[in-house]
Amino acid sequence: MAVHRFVTTSSTDALVTCDDDAVLDRDAAALMAETLDDLPHVQAVIADATVAGNRRRRPGWSPTGVLTDPVELTAVAVRASFADDIITTGDLADRLRVARRLLESGAEVAHLPRSVVRVAAPEELDADQWTELTTTIASLAPGVSLLPGVRPGSFTLDPGPHRAPITALIPTAGFAGADGAPAVEKALASVLAEMGDDDRVLLVVGAEFRGDPVMLTPDTRVGIVRRRGDVFNFSVAVNSGLLAATTDLVLLLNDDTETDQPGWLDRLAVHLTDSTVAAAAPLLRFPDGTIQHVGVILDDARPLHSFVGQEPTHLAEHHCDVARDVLAVTGACMLVRRDDALAVGGFNTDFALSFNDIDFCLKLRRAGRRIVIEPGASLVHHESLSRTPTITGAEWDTYIRRWGHVEDPWYHPDHHRPDDPEDLNRNADHLAPIIQPPPASARDTRIRSRVHHGRIQAAD
Repeated sequence: MAVHRFVTTSSTDALVTCDDDAVLDRDAAALMAETLDDLPHVQAVIADATVAGNRRRRPGWSPTGVLTDPVELTAVAVRASFADDIITTGDLADRLRVARRLLESGAEVAHLPRSVVRVAAPEELDADQWTELTTTIASLAPGVSLLPGVRPGSFTLDPGPHRAPITALIPTAGFAGADGAPAVEKALASVLAEMGDDDRVLLVVGAEFRGDPVMLTPDTRVGIVRRRGDVFNFSVAVNSGLLAATTDLVLLLNDDTETDQPGWLDRLAVHLTDSTVAAAAPLLRFPDGTIQHVGVILDDARPLHSFVGQEPTHLAEHHCDVARDVLAVTGACMLVRRDDALAVGGFNTDFALSFNDIDFCLKLRRAGRRIVIEPGASLVHHESLSRTPTITGAEWDTYIRRWGHVEDPWYHPDHHRPDDPEDLNRNADHLAPIIQPPPASARDTRIRSRVHHGRIQAAD
């Protein structure tokens, strides 16, 4: 392993750690030094890498990503004053210790969207390497253990045999599915199959509910919460459920979801054992098996779903098949910590139908909490089965005024967007650029609320 010490132009000692078999580009140290000088509020810098000859466009800093895909720590630059005492050889254990300190201290980490290092493709660990890694993880993050991931060099967090109790909130109007039965019955069955005696389900219903919700299930773990107001408001429904919930963990679940995948709820819950994580969400698929949701990105203010309509196997090509940080996730299925949700005021009732989940996630992000996507948990989402998707002008204006110029640090600036006006979701695809883009400047993960004047003028 290797540690490279250099001095920035401001005479600040800094360290770059990397594997012995990694090849740092000639100007890598200079680029990272410039970033530390330009961004005095950051303590460390990560960058893109070329893995097995392929450019890897990594997202912004993800503490979860460094556990599930340690190649993310191939090269890290850190201020010596921050980590000199814990860096000895620059090996993976050193880098994991740095990552842990960055997380626990709440330090800001910048991402330099340029490839500065070249490495070979990760290989499967042998028994000795596996023991060393798991021992290191256990010493740095007590209670966290790893399982082999979906591809060599990747890992999943082991949910273990026990988890905290969960209350599932399912706002529902009782609409029928294709088989004529209330769609919420399948959502209920999916979540009850994952629940123990200490878990609960709350059906949140209003005046629009068709029939008697009590007749949906005889299960004593299911209760009914009556939403106030005559007109459906998703945010009011969620907040009503949050106030009625008695557990620390709360699952927000649409009534048009279902799954027969065992263990999906535990796979989400393991992420919230980390106090810095406020929300975790699964991969959602359309009924034909293609991707409906695996995290939300912002493209010129508009929230979009990446990889829509693609096969889940496609995620591996972009290293998006492991748990990692994202800017936001959909409210169709989201596990949250109740205290964190209440601390940011729950869901904003100005967003009756749209943008409520994005606004909620951005509030959590602004409060210093993290959002994680877990592709290893998967549900089917019969999108918009219960109601027609509608974005009102008032919702759009309110959203833009609050978050209109937030930049997404977890979506790489070099990704090519198809710019298809007929299918806006395609614009979130992680495509390689058609023409090599100019070098992008470093970015951090701070969420700022700024006014997007151009959008407001367009809305007016």
